[in-house]
Amino acid sequence: MNKTPLAAILLSSAFNLAHAQSSVSLFGIVGGGVRWVSGTKGGSTVEYSNIIAPNRFGLTGSEDIGGGVRIIFRLENGFNSSNGSLATNNVLWSRQAYVGLDGTYGRLTTGRQFSSFEDLGISLDPSQIGGADPAVTPGGLLGVNFFTLDSRFNNSVKYTNGFGGAKLSASYSFGGVAGNQRAGSNYSAAASYDTGSLRGGIAYQRTYNADASRIAQNYYAGGVWQIGPVRVYLSYLVLTVSGSAKAPSQRRNDVPQGGIVWQITPALAVTAAYYDDIASNLGNVNGASGHKRTAYVIGEYFLSKRTEIYVEADRNHFSGAYKNDPTNIAVLNRSPGSSGITGVSVGLQTKF
Repeated sequence: MNKTPLAAILLSSAFNLAHAQSSVSLFGIVGGGVRWVSGTKGGSTVEYSNIIAPNRFGLTGSEDIGGGVRIIFRLENGFNSSNGSLATNNVLWSRQAYVGLDGTYGRLTTGRQFSSFEDLGISLDPSQIGGADPAVTPGGLLGVNFFTLDSRFNNSVKYTNGFGGAKLSASYSFGGVAGNQRAGSNYSAAASYDTGSLRGGIAYQRTYNADASRIAQNYYAGGVWQIGPVRVYLSYLVLTVSGSAKAPSQRRNDVPQGGIVWQITPALAVTAAYYDDIASNLGNVNGASGHKRTAYVIGEYFLSKRTEIYVEADRNHFSGAYKNDPTNIAVLNRSPGSSGITGVSVGLQTKF
């Protein structure tokens, strides 16, 4: 009896089984279009933009190591399709870079990633806070690392688990400062419940500045309700920031927000949202109050499951102390003291 063919078959089967238990996938978004913005420094601006989603590419992978446990990883890069440059200078995997375990007892990931607080806020936002421009992502300046404006946390450990419709998550980002464990650190927790047509959740996070002399805290509650072809979003975000010796007053931002996503046909969707950022003691200056009101509407027509054309319009209106807020002046390239900016965009994007 010739045993060689049988041995070859068994070896080949073992190789195929091992190969089937692990996988690596390439994914990404590439898009761009034309955007017109009024109220910018020097007058109106016409620019290249993919406002509804940052351009990105990355790798995800998993390996089944038995016992219902998988090793997982995600490496995600942001880039500018206008010139091919990195979205963040000298950082290859600027969007996410983590490895972890996923199984019966939950998911544990370590590396550069969103906090648990941010995960919930993204999932309960009409556009999943996916815009590439702060003109349509006001929460991107408030519900992140307030002291660096980085939307991801480095040196982070996150655990998530679910049972039934409930989901619990907690994360911690190490500051890495010798002798001061709080300096530069962040911790957060989130809880949500999903019934199928209705999902709601609450979250909290605390972030310390580079020497732990100041604290930024976020509170969040929100929900989404699926009503036929329409999803309705309602939520409330709070930011408080402790003062410094030069500006001791506590800053506070209250942001009620809402929106809808209407899937008119399988190929046509409309998203609209409104955010009212009610600020007090901006810059930790007593009495420096004001409003920042953001509204946008996005129409998307899908040429295929992966490719779409879009039209978008947005308005950011400022009053009181918000007219001269340095952060918004910088990120929106807005003329100081102006009452607001208006933008209109049209573009094409594809996913892979």
